[in-house]
Amino acid sequence: MIDLYYCGTPNGLKMTIFMAEAGLPHRIIPVDLGKGDQYKPEFLAISPNNKIPAMVDHAPVDGGEPIVLFESGAILVYLADKIDRFLPRDLRGRNQPQDLR
Repeated sequence: MIDLYYCGTPNGLKMTIFMAEAGLPHRIIPVDLGKGDQYKPEFLAISPNNKIPAMVDHAPVDGGEPIVLFESGAILVYLADKIDRFLPRDLRGRNQPQDLR
């Protein structure tokens, strides 16, 4: 299960779209930016830059301890690797424009 710390900002929406497309089970934990939730110690322990999105993967593919990530780009790359979709494995495939036709 993945805990997704979320608010309806553009970066937060990227995560919910990805989760829906990937079919990843997750739990949304709302972060109310207007109320200052991003400055609470329990959130800062996960996202020290006090920004959303952030996530905790309680079931990483290596079976080890939970993995904590913040920053939408880092989360998207991690999740694509986790499910082995949406991101080419080879060097050129990852770094060259893709024909999406």
